[in-house]
Amino acid sequence: MALSKREQRLKFLGLTGRDVELLQALRPLVEAHRETLADGCCDQLESLAETADVLRTRSSRDRLKALFADYLLRITEGNFDENYFAERQRLGHMHERIGLQPRWYLLGYGQLFSAMIPLIRDHCAAAADETLAALQKIFMLDASLAVDAYIASDRYRRMQELESGINDSADAIFTVDAEKRFRSWNRAAEEVFGWKAEEIIGKPVQFIVPPDLLDAHELEQIDEQVAAHGHLHIETVRLTKDGRRVPVELSLSVLRDPQGDPIGRCAILRDITERKRLEEAKLQAERLAVVGAMSAKLAHEIRNPLSSVILNLDLVGDEAAALTEQEPAASAEMRILLSAIGSEVRRIQRVTEDYLQFAKMPRPRRELVALNDLLTNGMSFLQGSFDAAHVTVHREFDAALPPVLGDEAQLWQAILNLIRNAIEAMPTGGTLTLATSHETSRAFLRVTDTGKGMDPAAQQNLFKPFFSTKPSGTGLGLPLTQQVVAEHGGRIRCESTPDRGTSFLIELPIPDKHGTES
Repeated sequence: MALSKREQRLKFLGLTGRDVELLQALRPLVEAHRETLADGCCDQLESLAETADVLRTRSSRDRLKALFADYLLRITEGNFDENYFAERQRLGHMHERIGLQPRWYLLGYGQLFSAMIPLIRDHCAAAADETLAALQKIFMLDASLAVDAYIASDRYRRMQELESGINDSADAIFTVDAEKRFRSWNRAAEEVFGWKAEEIIGKPVQFIVPPDLLDAHELEQIDEQVAAHGHLHIETVRLTKDGRRVPVELSLSVLRDPQGDPIGRCAILRDITERKRLEEAKLQAERLAVVGAMSAKLAHEIRNPLSSVILNLDLVGDEAAALTEQEPAASAEMRILLSAIGSEVRRIQRVTEDYLQFAKMPRPRRELVALNDLLTNGMSFLQGSFDAAHVTVHREFDAALPPVLGDEAQLWQAILNLIRNAIEAMPTGGTLTLATSHETSRAFLRVTDTGKGMDPAAQQNLFKPFFSTKPSGTGLGLPLTQQVVAEHGGRIRCESTPDRGTSFLIELPIPDKHGTES
């Protein structure tokens, strides 16, 4: 049967039954001199600048003296069982807590041993050398146990400090073992990915890698890079608990044991969703500038010929009307054809006007605008459209809504685009809700319909020029709305669920008392 760690250590020291008997024989001597011996140890510690602070009060000295005195009695019991080992380790932990470095209590053991040499030689002259050898073995045992406990306590404290720092980090940090299974998972990782530590620890790292990246052998490519360089920094995508794809910056490094052998990896992931959004917004703005210039040129070249075409269609229509009495059937057919041609030409004209409006939007003229009044006045002109589309309008206005600083005409055009989209999303009727609210420095307008909604793919492309979910849409209405909102220092967001409806939220800054935006 294998020896326990305690038995192994006692065997290594060579502690024998004879040693135990000699130590037990010292009890009368220790009982007579333990107070003096303990005082001597305290005096020595008190005389050193680095340890004097530990004994700065009388009560501290008395407690330490009592520990020394009790310790001397304890070793004369001769019972070095598991409880004895536990007591020595607790003493080492206490040394670490009060800041007593190992070299100072090792010095204490040396002081005790030196002080006991003359006492032992006088008390048991015949067995003095044997007794001193036994005592030396126990002092070595106790010193090693105390040092082990100190080291363990110091390592534990440092690990706790490290763990606290990792948990308080704003970045997601986790470690995986050699089998690429999660072994730690900080609070930021919980917030970014949605899994609690207890849910994911032990799971393979593939758990958060999208299937398409697994199929593309991204993990194997990472292994190659780490093997070659020992670390890695890339931009990639990882999965959340609810299946969302989160763009992240991934920094990976190898974890090694004290011998330098790899035992796992540490990963730091930074959620770069917002940065990607800003990059996409910048890229879209650059695209819009190019598209705007092209649209203006194209629309200008087309608009004048279109006007001529429409004028001539009207003239031909007049001629067709004059032929009604002579050729009624032919005239009717001609009017139908002319009406179809006119409808399509006017649609092209509307698209052209949309392009011109998108390309040549003037900078907003800033003035205080009461959103509630703007909505009330604008909606009054749309009641006929609501009735015809069987749409019921609900108004939920914040009576205390402060005014915003903006261009009233442009803001209404942006809102009107959302309202028209909402009506068209409810071909069989439904409910349109307009709600306003505010916080300290922001005003909010939410436009919600009960229409057919959109899938995630459509939502991702909503604000891209020329993207439309409608067969006859130009794909410029929502980019125009976004541009207006951005020009006013605001943001627009969309939430939509297929078959349940869509909600657009416009957020605008509220000016301070000096008329400047917060």
